[in-house]
Amino acid sequence: MKEKELRILNSSLKLFVERGFHGTSTAQIAKSSEVATGTLFHYFKTKEELINRLYLYSKECMLNEISSSYNRDESLKDNVKSLWTTLIDFGINKPEMFQFILSFHCSPYITSLTKKEIETRSESVVEAYIIGIKKELIKDVSCELIMDFLWGSIVATINYFEKYPEKLNPENKDMAFDLFWDGISC
Repeated sequence: MKEKELRILNSSLKLFVERGFHGTSTAQIAKSSEVATGTLFHYFKTKEELINRLYLYSKECMLNEISSSYNRDESLKDNVKSLWTTLIDFGINKPEMFQFILSFHCSPYITSLTKKEIETRSESVVEAYIIGIKKELIKDVSCELIMDFLWGSIVATINYFEKYPEKLNPENKDMAFDLFWDGISC
């Protein structure tokens, strides 16, 4: 990725989280990115194209962090915990990116093609759950429901730690994970 393109993505991330899609103009993005408006449109033909690229970029950053947390030699619970903890850390350490993903996950501006591309890239994340269901270690429910339950748990835990930052410690992370694990395990 080129340096200007990355500047545009990072600047627009901040603006979209603060102001939303309609509250953010391309002129504001260009100014915040310190590029000419023409340069912005060189990289992204429309604001919709920019938001889809930013969504892919944000999800790729998240997936890159969690992909290293899966180890086929570890137990299922350890793998799920590693994935869960990595997502918590991502949300805490990259709050704007996490908030952007939350805000635009169901947005009509994110195309079905973009969503399909993310699904394809996140298949390895689902792999642990499929193995767990087959081995009867995880409740036999759809992977979509488990992933939604995972996501809900992640959001609730991050919100809790944002509200009570003094409680952010390994013991409380473990306790929050146990709540999630007890909900999906057999």
